[in-house]
Amino acid sequence: MSSDVENNAAISFETLANFCLKHRCFQSPSLFHGVLTGQLCGQERLPREQWLALFAQLLGEQTQLQDEDSKLALELLDQTLEQLGAGHLEFEPLLPDELYEVEERFAGLVKWVQGFLKSLKATQISHKELTAEAREGLQDLEKIVEMGDATPAATEDNEKDLIELTEFVRLLAMMLYLELHPGQPKVEKPQSGSTLH
Repeated sequence: MSSDVENNAAISFETLANFCLKHRCFQSPSLFHGVLTGQLCGQERLPREQWLALFAQLLGEQTQLQDEDSKLALELLDQTLEQLGAGHLEFEPLLPDELYEVEERFAGLVKWVQGFLKSLKATQISHKELTAEAREGLQDLEKIVEMGDATPAATEDNEKDLIELTEFVRLLAMMLYLELHPGQPKVEKPQSGSTLH
């Protein structure tokens, strides 16, 4: 059975990229989504007004968001929250797709992880609340950020490694959300150890 998110036009990386371009914002759309996902994982409930304020801050807007801007921000919030909480492995980080070069896709993944980690830390979650697997997963995310200056060549091996890294990040985000929001369905735990050559 299709979810409401699937029934509506889902907000994609391109949608958010065009939105940023319209506002002359040069932040990566992946950073926006990483920040949002970190907030949703780390807070028991993310107030909509708080997300709108954070969204405006990321956008660099000095004035209040227009109605259509707020609508997009809230649609992104609802979409991400539904995907995280569904327990059907539907969650997808907003990242550049296969039409982009490996280097650009890797840069997008790094931006997503940076936003996610910084946002998660801002929620002041206690690492004591997390399982050993989750703590280890967060350490692996820090390693991805440290690889941020890498410029991976467009090779078959790097393509495969990037897919594995993206899947690791995707599963870890879902695992953290469900771990910090008990009572939700469980998802499989990600396997660590993927690296870019």
